[in-house]
Amino acid sequence: MTCDHASNSDDSLPDNVVPNPHSLPYASNIGAPIIKPDHSLSGWKHGAVHDANKHFEDKFNDLKMQFENLAEEFKWNEIIFNAEFRLKPVIGQIYHLYKRSINISTSNKHYISLFAPEERVGGSDDFVGSFRLNYDNRWEKI
Repeated sequence: MTCDHASNSDDSLPDNVVPNPHSLPYASNIGAPIIKPDHSLSGWKHGAVHDANKHFEDKFNDLKMQFENLAEEFKWNEIIFNAEFRLKPVIGQIYHLYKRSINISTSNKHYISLFAPEERVGGSDDFVGSFRLNYDNRWEKI
């Protein structure tokens, strides 16, 4: 069985005559009124597209900022874990990272100390930053 619009009508009708013109979503003859799309939705669409784009841009910027923060945190953790330790760090304690001013026979460019720059005899010329060891063994920059 085929689906034919003129299946219920007389096959003797010419091609330019539609048996049920009121059921068509478009004009069926030259004398019929022109059907124009409703442009009242175009303002809504424009606003909706703008809102959607703003949402996605904000989400993208949030993810980008999270990624940059994660990369920064990773960089500091890599530096600290490659630094020289002469103590076992305690979770929650603040430690201070220093850069070696002279190259001695060690490959470590940095070292960790309990002493803040103002507590050191050597001053703060080689001070890099203060960090706290978190419960999950990540170093957080203070």
